[in-house]
Amino acid sequence: MANVQPSVDFFLGELQSIEKAFNKDLTKLATQLKSATETELINATRQLNLLQELLDAGLTDALDGFDGEYTKMLSLAIKEAEKRGLPALSGASVEGLEVLRDLNYQRLLGQFGKYAKDLEIGLFRGIYANQSISNITSSLENIKLLSHQLNLIVYDGIKIFDDMARKKVFEGLDVKWIYLGADDEVTRDACKATLRDDRNSPSKGFTQNEVENLKTPFGIRGGFNCRHSWEIV
Repeated sequence: MANVQPSVDFFLGELQSIEKAFNKDLTKLATQLKSATETELINATRQLNLLQELLDAGLTDALDGFDGEYTKMLSLAIKEAEKRGLPALSGASVEGLEVLRDLNYQRLLGQFGKYAKDLEIGLFRGIYANQSISNITSSLENIKLLSHQLNLIVYDGIKIFDDMARKKVFEGLDVKWIYLGADDEVTRDACKATLRDDRNSPSKGFTQNEVENLKTPFGIRGGFNCRHSWEIV
């Protein structure tokens, strides 16, 4: 099982730095637009594309770096198969995994697009209402790039990809699976049931068909923000 948390933490740290620097740029932009005529403000706002500004300010590099972690996940799954002398990618579609990765990328881009649009709206409203720069800046700083929801989206996207890459690499092969992860007071009932199932042990393990018929199947596991993974016995 790949440990996805370090790559998630690094990516979120990059986003935090980008957000901090971008807020300073927004203050400068607000100051410039504050002195513009109403017509100039309208025209400038229509041409404004804060998502592109964010991408140019380092978001593209951060996204591409995190996207590279997906390739590492797949490589680790392939190496695991090779160590067992199994035909790598038998029954798997690399193209399908690429689609899954691309969808995750687009989902993140959509989150950042919403953040940028909220900033554009907040910026225009503040200046159009003739608010002070301090009030405009304070209002914009309340619009956050980082959020609990974004954290979960980032974590879940790569965690599910990690599981699906392993599942696709070993799909259709005579291997057994074991469910690994925490069993504590916040563990979901479905996950507890799978963790405590008699078959969930290195000496037994679940078949692919058995996993797919559990309440914690590949690609879903216990649900959103699940801390568990399916591993080969």
